[in-house]
Amino acid sequence: MRKRDDAKNRRETLHALAMILQIGLAVMVCMGMSLAIGYYIDRLFGTKFWVLIMMAVGILAAIRSMLILTGHYRPGSTAEKAEGLEKGQEDEHSKDNPD
Repeated sequence: MRKRDDAKNRRETLHALAMILQIGLAVMVCMGMSLAIGYYIDRLFGTKFWVLIMMAVGILAAIRSMLILTGHYRPGSTAEKAEGLEKGQEDEHSKDNPD
């Protein structure tokens, strides 16, 4: 193998490792913050159900962040807009208006 191929393989490996670490951190932060908020609310009001509610919110937030990081979802866009932008069409709101 040539040196350039080794460098390319090393760069791709590091990129994949960085993506895995970023997804793992995003999931842990979403879950941890949600559980901490739920625990705090339960302690504040003396209840026992907010941890479960916030855990569900944390799971949904973690799934959303995974989809964003992997590129399967773009925040603020619908499926038609995303398909149009991938084909090279401009979005109506992204056009510069001289007004």
